[in-house]
Amino acid sequence: MPEQYSYDWFIQQFENTKDSAEQFVTSIDETLFLQPPAEGRWSIAECYNHLINYGDLYFDNITGAITESSHTIQAGTITFPPRWLAQKVISFFEPPYRIKLKTIKPMKPVDTSEYNRTELLNEYLHLQDQLIVQLKKARTKQLDLRRKKVPHPIFPLLSMTLSECFLLLEAHQRRHQWQAEQTLKVLENNST
Repeated sequence: MPEQYSYDWFIQQFENTKDSAEQFVTSIDETLFLQPPAEGRWSIAECYNHLINYGDLYFDNITGAITESSHTIQAGTITFPPRWLAQKVISFFEPPYRIKLKTIKPMKPVDTSEYNRTELLNEYLHLQDQLIVQLKKARTKQLDLRRKKVPHPIFPLLSMTLSECFLLLEAHQRRHQWQAEQTLKVLENNST
């Protein structure tokens, strides 16, 4: 396993996300994929739709920052840990979560009833591939992921380093992957 917070470690996290999503989604019946577990709760499809919408916003910030950044790493620097406060915020998103957060309107899932699971999965995997490409681009340019700051895509007054941006996005994805897995358990229990 690569050293934590290194380029290769970040890339591995998004590769793991791809593997988890692919194994999970391909194992689910299409009907269960689209079915909410209860009134007002998200279906598995809605979890992934939310992640795609959220990820696309982060991707735009990440791409711009990597393209324009000239902050390269100093000799010997190989990891990009988050700052203390950012680590606390990121840990809040870690699954299993104890506190549910209200989703702001722009991030609520769109109607997913017309989706099929393969289509949605492919869109999600494509997003992960794009994030991996950006990480590889940063590695090639030897960018310091701690020095370049980007505005939070929803709360632009807040800024994060590139490493924090990747970490928050990845934790958020694991949070909703866990939510999707819990949704499946509820649906399967309801059918027995």
